[in-house]
Amino acid sequence: MSEDLAEAIARTRRRYDETPYLSGPIQRSHPGRLAAVALWRGLAAPEAARARVLEIGCASGGNLLPMAATMPEARFLGVDLSPAQIAAGEARRDRLGIANVEFRAASFESLGEADGAFDFILCHGVYIWIPEALRDSLLGVICDRLAPHGVAYVSFNVLPGWRLFQIARDSLRLAARGLEDPAARAARSRQLFSLLATQSPERHTYGQFWRREAQRMSAGGDAYLEHEVFEDDNAPESFADFSARLARFGLDYLGESAVSGNNPAAFVSEAAEAIEALADGDRGQRETYVDIFTGRSFREALIVRAGRAAALAAAPPVATWDRLHVLPGLDLKGAADPDEASVYRLGDGETELTFRGLDVGAALARLVARKPASSSFADLRARAEAREALAEALRLVVEFGLAAVTTAPVACAAALAERPTLWPLAAEDAVTGERTATLRHAGFKYQPLQRFLAPRLDGSRTRDELVDDVVALAVNGQLTVNGPDGPVTDPAEIRRRLSASVDDALDGLLRHGLLTPP
Repeated sequence: MSEDLAEAIARTRRRYDETPYLSGPIQRSHPGRLAAVALWRGLAAPEAARARVLEIGCASGGNLLPMAATMPEARFLGVDLSPAQIAAGEARRDRLGIANVEFRAASFESLGEADGAFDFILCHGVYIWIPEALRDSLLGVICDRLAPHGVAYVSFNVLPGWRLFQIARDSLRLAARGLEDPAARAARSRQLFSLLATQSPERHTYGQFWRREAQRMSAGGDAYLEHEVFEDDNAPESFADFSARLARFGLDYLGESAVSGNNPAAFVSEAAEAIEALADGDRGQRETYVDIFTGRSFREALIVRAGRAAALAAAPPVATWDRLHVLPGLDLKGAADPDEASVYRLGDGETELTFRGLDVGAALARLVARKPASSSFADLRARAEAREALAEALRLVVEFGLAAVTTAPVACAAALAERPTLWPLAAEDAVTGERTATLRHAGFKYQPLQRFLAPRLDGSRTRDELVDDVVALAVNGQLTVNGPDGPVTDPAEIRRRLSASVDDALDGLLRHGLLTPP
């Protein structure tokens, strides 16, 4: 290793020690989701529940630990350069009592034959944030350590779409030149974001960028700005270059980790036919044109060994649905047409699909009713003669992004139990912080009242008893209840207001998938 490269690695280690990255669940990297996409495309896939999983760049384990808590028979290894982040992950692991995760403070280059093969390899936020020479090393490690039927997940900023955000990176680095303190750089960045959002020329493309797209970057925390903007290495790559690099290491692109990401009609319907015509049957060209037409700036690519992606299925056969679970979006709603009972409409406020057939409509209604839990084909209780029609309906639901597929069932409450129970990882996290993970493997930020309720949601208290606990706080002066005219002092009015607040807090926990089924 050259002296310059060694220094770059040491510099990266110091930066992540000083400003740890906000580590949380990455929903689309879940092994169940990866296995489901492989099955969808017609490939054999490892069983997620008993898999060996490696995460390169695991930070403090915010992605691995919730997985491990819900898949106790799987085994997980997280590797990260930052000793500080690894120590934080080990502390949280021990606090949660999770035994199937190992953390290692090391470079990914240290992984070797002694570590064996992994069914799933996860690599989020690493590939384009390391020196060019290390990208080849990273793919070499993935090739060496990926099991024959394994699937790897690699995210990266993709060209040409990310060029827009290069404007922000260049601008902020210029404005913060000479500032060494990460907090000072973040403060200067937000100051500039605020000014440019109102004072750059709106009639020009440049001003429109600062008013719209760049606000996504501004909303990130200090750690996001430090590592997205101020890292020395952040070199986006085109899909064509990424694909060519994979080929050099005996790897191939399977598809995006969201099935809808492989369906241009889902996010650029007006250009789908034009893309197919321009690609002329060439899959690589098709992906490139998708990026050009959509301005996609970020990819979550799934990778398999070379040759496995040679002939991919367009959609899963009916028999494959017996191995899949459908995870509906949180905003999914459905209803039968009031004028025609055999017509059922399903949507999330942006996309709406229409289906025909009483059997299909009834099955989709069950899918919505079981939300936020996942549903298997058996859960939807379709008659044998309706299986094919339901499979086609679910294909459309998933391809248009109204739901995802996974091989790992998501078991969470669909209705509030008499004595609600918060899943243990989330309850423990509430003691030490305001962020946790849902049973759907998504991030969640507690509201103050939810965090107060969390340790009490152990299945021993009814909703009314939880209200009593909150009212007691107000009675003891530990909580102030405000109304339009100031603090509320009437006991009946305090209870009425706090009852509504507790109901809202419980509904949020239920709706996002943090409560366990009875």
